[in-house]
Amino acid sequence: MSKSYEELIGAKGKDRFFRPKRFTANELFRGAPPQVYFGNKEYKLENISISGAGCSSRAPSEDDALDTISRRGVLRLIQHGCEIFAAEARQARADRQLGRLTVGFALEKTQFDLAVLTHENACALAGQIHQEMAEEYAPSKEYKSYCADVLDFVGGYLQRIERHLTPIEADMSADEVSQIVRELEQSAEPPWRLLLEIGNDLVIPTHENKKTRLALKAFTERVVTRELVGGASWGRSYYKPMGYPGDYMIMNYMYDQTPVGNSIKEQFLHSLGLIAGRPIVTRMITLAGLITDYSNRFPQQEKPIRIMSIGCGPAREIEHIVRSTPDSRRWEATLVDQETDALNYAVCASRKFETQGRLKINGLNISFRELIDPSKLGDHCANHDVIYSSGLVDYLNPLLAMRFVQRMYEFLKPGGQLIIGNANNLRTGTLWSMEYVLDWSLYFRTEKEMLAMANETPDAIKRVVNDSLDAIYFLVVEKPVE
Repeated sequence: MSKSYEELIGAKGKDRFFRPKRFTANELFRGAPPQVYFGNKEYKLENISISGAGCSSRAPSEDDALDTISRRGVLRLIQHGCEIFAAEARQARADRQLGRLTVGFALEKTQFDLAVLTHENACALAGQIHQEMAEEYAPSKEYKSYCADVLDFVGGYLQRIERHLTPIEADMSADEVSQIVRELEQSAEPPWRLLLEIGNDLVIPTHENKKTRLALKAFTERVVTRELVGGASWGRSYYKPMGYPGDYMIMNYMYDQTPVGNSIKEQFLHSLGLIAGRPIVTRMITLAGLITDYSNRFPQQEKPIRIMSIGCGPAREIEHIVRSTPDSRRWEATLVDQETDALNYAVCASRKFETQGRLKINGLNISFRELIDPSKLGDHCANHDVIYSSGLVDYLNPLLAMRFVQRMYEFLKPGGQLIIGNANNLRTGTLWSMEYVLDWSLYFRTEKEMLAMANETPDAIKRVVNDSLDAIYFLVVEKPVE
C-alpha cells in the first residue's frame, strides 16, 4: 500500500545533512586502492566519496601537532607510479587514534568521478604488473616453496571437495553438510597448524626489515591470499568492510566456531581461518580466567567487582566471567569502544546475564584519544578493580602503549589490576597468517616489550602470562595497596 505525501518522512538528527555515499577503498578498488599524496606526504586511502577522501598514516609521534586543518594543496592519487587523479583539495579534518593519523580531504573545485577513477586504477594496475614483479625484491626460493606447499595443502582438500562432494551437495541436509565440514576441519587442523608455524619461522627473522616485509606480503597476497578469501573468516579480515581489521563480527566468527558459507568449499575455507584464529579464543578464555582469579581473592566481598574493558569488541568474556564465578559474586562492567555497532552488540549481548542482580552493564562510546586525555573521563573510569584490554594495544606504537598503560593504571583502585593482551612474536603465534596473508598489521611484541609498556608505573607489581597456545602475551600490572 503506497503512502501519501504527508506520511513520507525524511532523515533524523545528523542524517538530515546529506552526504554523498562513501565507499571503503578496498571495496571500490577491489583490494588494490591507489596511494594518496597531499603536499609531500603519503597516505593510505581508507574511504572515498565523490566529494573527498578519508586517509590514514602512521603518526610520527604522539606529540604530532594536528594543526593543519584547512591546509590547501594538490591531492594526487597514484597507482604504481601512474597518476590517475590530481586536483586542488583542503584538509578538512585530522585526528590521531590507535597510533595512526587519520585525515579527511575535501575537493575544492571538482569532484571524483568514481567510475572513471576505478577504470584508471584498473588500467594502471594491468599495465604495471609485469614491471612490478620484475622490480620488487624477489622472495627466497625457500619462501616460494613454502607458499607452494600451502597452496598444495589447500588445493588438495578443495579438489576432493569439488570432485566427490560438490556433485551431491544439493541433496544433503544442512546437518549433513555441517558434519562433513567438521570432519574436514578435524582432519586438516594438525597439518594446517604446522604449516602456519613454518610460515612464522620464515618471516620472523626479517619482519622488522620494512622493505623485505612489504615484498613478502605482496607476494603472499598474490599467491596465497587470493585462494583463501573465499572463506568468510579470511575474506572479511582481508577486505575489512568496516574500514579496520578485527571488527566485532570477525571476533564472533572466531568465538562461535561455526560453519559460514553457501557451500562445503566456502565453509571449509572459513574453517581454516577459524583454526588460524584459535588464539583469539584462547586469549578470551585466558583473560576471563585472570579476572575471575582476581575476584576469588575476595570471597566475602558483597559489593560488585568493578571491571572496565577498553576496545571491548563483542565482549564475549563477560559470559565466561559471570558463569565461572559463584552466584553470590556481583559485577559492574563498563564496556568502552569507539565503534557504535560493536558497542551495541556487546552491551545487548552482555545484558542477557544481568540476572538476579549479578551484573550491571554500562556502555561508553569514546575515542582512544579521549581515553588518554588526562583532563577527561575521570568520573567514569576511576576506581576500578580491573581494567583490561585484549586487542587494542596491539595497534599502538611503544610510546602510545606506554602512555595508555600509565593512564589506565591511574584509574585503578589500590590493589586493582590492569591486564593488557598483545599478540606475541613467537612461532606459535599469528604473525604470518595475520600480517602476511591478511594485511592485518599489529605490533607483535616480545616479553621484554610487554614489560616495557609498564615503565611509567615503577611502583607496580608486573608479570607476563601466556595463553594456552603460546600465541598471546598478557601484561598484568597490579597497583599496590596503599
